[in-house]
Amino acid sequence: MNLKQDTKGIIHQICSLLKQMDNEMYSRPLDIYSGSTVGQHIRHIYEFYVCLLNGINEGTVNYDKRKRDMRVQTETCYCETSFKELLSGIKNFPLTVNVKVKQGMHTADMPEELAVNSSSGRELMYAFEHAIHHLAIVKMGLKAHFPNFDVDSNLGVAPSTIEYRKTCVQ
Repeated sequence: MNLKQDTKGIIHQICSLLKQMDNEMYSRPLDIYSGSTVGQHIRHIYEFYVCLLNGINEGTVNYDKRKRDMRVQTETCYCETSFKELLSGIKNFPLTVNVKVKQGMHTADMPEELAVNSSSGRELMYAFEHAIHHLAIVKMGLKAHFPNFDVDSNLGVAPSTIEYRKTCVQ
């Protein structure tokens, strides 16, 4: 697994999907998601990468403190541009920086957030795997609600599974 290359690949896969969708389809509430949208899943992926890229510079990553940019979840062109802007950050992303990962939000009931030690490379792997799983959910929604929409068969499939399937065919 080449973390940076695989991350770039998944960003390109998302951008390709976005080019095929219009804003109405992208932001339509779907029954299979209990009223959530494809755009919300894509925004969720995007914001994990933003939290990671910003957090590396600060030494602390907290995936719960996302900005939730509504334009990313409702406008395909804006979302595509936003993902493409991540590519330079991924290109220069250090894989061996120690970071703290905080879990949860600071509340009156929980005055201190839980923090664990991690590394930038481990967190990039987490963001990548997180994206794969959400894209699998996106694919299920698209197939269920838009049966004529051409969904890439590898959307939401881990590279290791794609490689394994190739060996099974041989």
